Amino acid sequence: MSKVKLPLERLNEALDGGVEEGSNVLILADLAVDKSKFASALVNYRLDEDDNLVYFVNNRMPQYINERIDSDGAEGETALIDGFSSTLNKGSSERFRIDTDLKADRSEYLKESKETTKQALEELEDWGTTYVMDSLDTFAGQWDEVEDFVDEIGPVAEDTLAVNYYFLPNLGFEEGEDNDIDRLKEIFDYVIHLKGLERSGIVLKYIDIRKPDIETKVPFDITPEGLVMYVPKMLVTGPYDAGKSTTVQNMSEEAVSVDRLGTTVSLDHGQVERNGLKAELFGTPGQKRFDWALDFLGRSIFGCFIVVDSRDPNYDRVRKLKEDLEAEELPFIILANFQNKEDALSPEEIEEELDIKTVGIDAKHDEGLDEALQSLMEEILSRHSWYYT
Repeated sequence: MSKVKLPLERLNEALDGGVEEGSNVLILADLAVDKSKFASALVNYRLDEDDNLVYFVNNRMPQYINERIDSDGAEGETALIDGFSSTLNKGSSERFRIDTDLKADRSEYLKESKETTKQALEELEDWGTTYVMDSLDTFAGQWDEVEDFVDEIGPVAEDTLAVNYYFLPNLGFEEGEDNDIDRLKEIFDYVIHLKGLERSGIVLKYIDIRKPDIETKVPFDITPEGLVMYVPKMLVTGPYDAGKSTTVQNMSEEAVSVDRLGTTVSLDHGQVERNGLKAELFGTPGQKRFDWALDFLGRSIFGCFIVVDSRDPNYDRVRKLKEDLEAEELPFIILANFQNKEDALSPEEIEEELDIKTVGIDAKHDEGLDEALQSLMEEILSRHSWYYT
């Protein structure tokens, strides 16, 4: 079977290229994560890849979904199944719709839902379809009904090379002696958990792959452009006059700084959104009297850049910063600035001296900053497993 890509490349890497054609994927979402926004981001990504789309909505009016689906320019066909209007005793203008009221006749509603879904999948002319069921909360806890639905739709998906995505809000399914997650793993080929955790006043959203059981965790956010990897706080620190403010400003889409006579006397702040990564940057002044800011921010940051002047790295100061960051178990790398200068030490020389991953940059001219972001993200993903427990 060929693989179908998901909107985050890190997720595809963890799944050896994506999910298999013809597979059934459960996307379980904590209440802190807007599952419908995630579904829209997934759908729009697949439409950009020229998939067909069948979207079954049973928890809100179909107009809401139509407003979020961007099919302009997409070559694939789109079919919306209205499974909601009948629950309000309202008529529907959608070609594919469920006329039975769920509350009046649950068995007939399920039967009609399966038949309509198969009809929509079979009528699409071209192979390669994204099918979305939003949502399974109607069947929450009734896992035999869910299994029956998936088993009946599954063969049609295999024939049409569709990938079926079923969304389900997490209503405490891991509580108590009976673990519903284990039951769901028996039904679905993949189980992807969208988690939301609060740490230091920040809600971090991340993806946990439950089936297959993969240790990779992918922090994410949902933007108007789609899904991006997201780190709430990255710190930029280092010795005095190393180019920290310039790094924050040129790495960011937007940045603010407070300085006096060219020297930063408060925190720099920048918002980064580049190459599929979104982050908040906080830069501290380089003088030792501002070390309290590093101690304070260190309680809630996820990774740190130590910016040094490659002409004079101030190794003693950097070693003290290294000691402080290691005490907090925080991922960090060195940014060797001013690599455009003739008397600059190479990143390799600085890395050998400090035994810290080092990336060469020229912050003023935005050289090396993409590599720097990617390198720190790799450190965060590889060393931050403690955060997700």
